[in-house]
Amino acid sequence: MRKTSILTLLLCMIAALTMTSCLSDDDDDSGLTREEQHTAYLSVAGEHSGQLVYYDSIFTSKPSKVDSVAARVNFDTDSTVTVYNFRVNSIAHFVQDATAKACLENAPAQILKCYTLFYGLSPVTFHIQPQKLTFSTTADGTPHTITLAFYTGYPNSYGVKSGKTLGLQIVLGGVFLDYENITGGTNLLANGLALPFYFNAK
Repeated sequence: MRKTSILTLLLCMIAALTMTSCLSDDDDDSGLTREEQHTAYLSVAGEHSGQLVYYDSIFTSKPSKVDSVAARVNFDTDSTVTVYNFRVNSIAHFVQDATAKACLENAPAQILKCYTLFYGLSPVTFHIQPQKLTFSTTADGTPHTITLAFYTGYPNSYGVKSGKTLGLQIVLGGVFLDYENITGGTNLLANGLALPFYFNAK
């Protein structure tokens, strides 16, 4: 079976479309009417099972694959999508702080909630705004919290549904230890990294 980069698939589908850079409740920002947005949502509504693939960087034409796990996403409403089995262990590879690395390695898979905004019908395209993810974990028996912060909207976090193929890209931008309010906190993700996660379902 021919292997195609999900990032390439998404970029090719979206390249000719007019983009907006942030989420808004205003129809003018999406390019679709409320009715069209709902039609777009109905094409992806419900649960989809597939693979969540972890890569090492969004800033290269040939990113290296780090991990791949079975996962599922559920479009709960026309403005929300939830990612299940979001495994955070693989992120530890890109964190140099020993405590944060151990916390990530010891943490169970998480549930990632995101907002969506549909802005295209052919193909169906939508911005993704992942919510900040904070979870409890341990390092050497000591309890800690890890907070993950994500980039939002195209060209970082977005999705495409074309035919029977659904692709989502979510980009991690920050890892914070025991600091839920990320403003002013120390980002422990290796300097300059933006880690993409690609979900693909057919």
